[in-house]
Amino acid sequence: MQHRPRSDGPATELATRSSGPAAVRIRAMRPHEAARVAELTLAGYDAYGRMQGDYRRYLADPARRSTGGELLVAELDGAVVGTVTFVRPGDAEWEGRREPDGDSGFRVLAVSPEAEGRGVGRALVLACLERARELGSRRMVIVSMAWMDRAHRLYLGLGFRRRPDLDVRFPGGDGVVFDLDLRPDAGEHFAPPGPVPDEPPWYEDAWRG
Repeated sequence: MQHRPRSDGPATELATRSSGPAAVRIRAMRPHEAARVAELTLAGYDAYGRMQGDYRRYLADPARRSTGGELLVAELDGAVVGTVTFVRPGDAEWEGRREPDGDSGFRVLAVSPEAEGRGVGRALVLACLERARELGSRRMVIVSMAWMDRAHRLYLGLGFRRRPDLDVRFPGGDGVVFDLDLRPDAGEHFAPPGPVPDEPPWYEDAWRG
């Protein structure tokens, strides 16, 4: 997919959100923090099921993600404890079909295990929603691994809806899709949910076919 120039530029700091007695600060990753972001990303994923192979190497490479989207971090009590990559169609890191079902998204949401339960994941998602609205996006669409139950509860609690008609298969398991309308006219610009296939297609067939 062709990389879309980021002429609008990433936001260096999106929000500071209350999280109990502390506040979660969301901002762009600084280059010297790449090793820490790689560490917490792997730890966050490994808490639910160890990823292997090429995708594990991808998770450990935040510098790559930062060139294909806007890589954000969450800071709590002065420490980097979470990350997410905000993307739009045309970005190198965009996950989706050639004709997108949304015009913004995010991927590789991860929270360090020691910071779970403190609102970090929620703050990262809200920051992505804020960024999407700032850029005029109508709908956010995201892909999550089927076993990420905790993340799914977060998305549904924030108003996302499941889109089983858009699910895909990866070598490491099924990818399940959620979307969220950001503007009242979203339904006028994107196709309505379609039939749910008996088996999700391979992501390469669905996204690049």
